[in-house]
Amino acid sequence: MSRSTIVTDQLAHERMIFEQLPVPKAVAAMVVPTIVSQIISVVYNLADTWFVGLTGNAGAVAAISLCLPVYTMMSAFSNLFGIGGSSMIARAVGMKEINNARTDFSISFWAALVTAAVYSLFILIFARPFLLLIGGDSSSIDYAVSYVYITIVIGGIPTILASTFAHLIRSAGESKAASSGMMIGAVLNIVLDPLFMFVLLPSGFEVIGAAIATTVSNTVSLIYFICYLNKHHDGTFFDISPRLLKRSRRIFWKIIKCGLPSFALVGMAMISNFFLNGMIGSGVDGSAVAGMGIVRKIDSLAYAVNQGITQGMLPIVAYCYASGRIQRMKSVVLFCSVCTVGFSLVCSIISYLFAPVLISVFIKDASTIAYGAKFLRIMCISVSLYPITFVVITLFQSVGQSVKPFILSLLHKGSFDILLLFIIRSLYGAENIVWAAPVMDAVALTSAVLMAFTLFRKLNRSSY
Repeated sequence: MSRSTIVTDQLAHERMIFEQLPVPKAVAAMVVPTIVSQIISVVYNLADTWFVGLTGNAGAVAAISLCLPVYTMMSAFSNLFGIGGSSMIARAVGMKEINNARTDFSISFWAALVTAAVYSLFILIFARPFLLLIGGDSSSIDYAVSYVYITIVIGGIPTILASTFAHLIRSAGESKAASSGMMIGAVLNIVLDPLFMFVLLPSGFEVIGAAIATTVSNTVSLIYFICYLNKHHDGTFFDISPRLLKRSRRIFWKIIKCGLPSFALVGMAMISNFFLNGMIGSGVDGSAVAGMGIVRKIDSLAYAVNQGITQGMLPIVAYCYASGRIQRMKSVVLFCSVCTVGFSLVCSIISYLFAPVLISVFIKDASTIAYGAKFLRIMCISVSLYPITFVVITLFQSVGQSVKPFILSLLHKGSFDILLLFIIRSLYGAENIVWAAPVMDAVALTSAVLMAFTLFRKLNRSSY
C-alpha cells in the first residue's frame, strides 16, 4: 500500500468520526473506550491498596498512600504533553496540515521522554527527603522509598510515555487502540499484584511486589503502543523521528500552553490535598483523615468518567474548530455537557443517600464511617458542579487557548481553595474545611459558563 493511500485512509477514518457520524455516535466512538480504560485504571489503583491492606501492615498501607501524589505527578506530565499534543494534532489534521501533525507528534513524544527521564532522576536523588517532607515516618519511609524507586526511577519513562501515546493516538480518532493499550496494562497489574506480592516474593516484600507489578504492567502498555506505531507509522502522522525537531522550540511552547490546564488539574489538586489532609489530621483525628481518604476513592469513579468524556471529546472539538464546523463543535460540547452532568448527578444522589453504607464497604470503624459519611455528603455537591468546568477547560484547550482554561484549573483546585481552607478552619473548625471544595467549584462553574458564552458569541460573529 502506498504512502499516499495510507494517508487517505487515515483521513477518511477521521472524517467519518469527526465529520459524518451523528454527534451522539461520534462522541460514543471516542468516549466509551476512554471511559472504560479510566474506570479500569481506578480499579487497579484501588487494587494496590487493597492487596497491600491484606498484609495488615499499617506502615506498608501508609507507604502506598504516601506515594500516590508522587506517582500521580507522572499522569500530570502525560497530560501536559499528551493532551497538549493531541489538541495541536487534531487541529492540524482539521486544516489538512499533515506535516505539521507529524511534527506535533514527534515533539510531544520527545518532550515527554526527556521530562520522564528528569523526573526519574529527581526521585532517585531526593526520594527519601521529599517523602519525609510530605508525611513519611519511620514506619512507612523505607517502604515508600522502595516503591518510588521501582515505579518511578525504573518505571517512570514507560509509565509517562504509555499514557502520552494514548492521548496522541486518540487525536487520530483511534480511541479504541489508545484505550486498549492502557487497559492491557491496568488488567495485567491487577493480575500481577497478588502474584508478585504473595507468590513470587517472600513475606515482607509486598510493597516491592506491588511496585514491580505496576512497573511491568506499564512497560507492557508501552510495548503495545510501540508495536502499534511501528505497524501504522508509514504514511501517517505517527512519527517520532528526531529530524522533525528542527522547529521544536516554537511548537514545544504551543504544546505546553495547550496541555498546561490539564497538568494543573492534577498537580494543583495534589497541592490542595496536601493542605486538606494536614489540616484534618492536625485539627481532628486519624479517623477523619481515613474517612477523607475513602471519600476520594469513592469520588474517583465520577472523576474518571468525567475525565474519560472530556479526553474523548477533545480531538473532535479541535478538529471541528480547525475545519470551520462550528455548529457541530457546539453540538459536541452540549452533548458532552449533558452526559457529564447527568452521570455526576446520579453519583451525587447515590452518595448522599447511601453515604454511611458506601464508607462501610471500605472500613468498619464507627468513627471513620461517621466522618467519611459527613465528608462524602459535602463532596457530592462538588461532583455535581465540576463537570461543566472540565468540559469548558477542554473546549478552550481544543481551540488552542491556554490562559482561560488554566485560570479555571486553578479555581477548581490549588489556589483560592487553599486560602478558604484556612478561613473555614478559623471560623468553623477543621472538620468543616471540606466545604472549601464545593464553594470553589461553584465559583469555577460560574466563571466557566461566562467564558464559554463569550467564546461562542465570538465564534458566532466570526461565522457571518
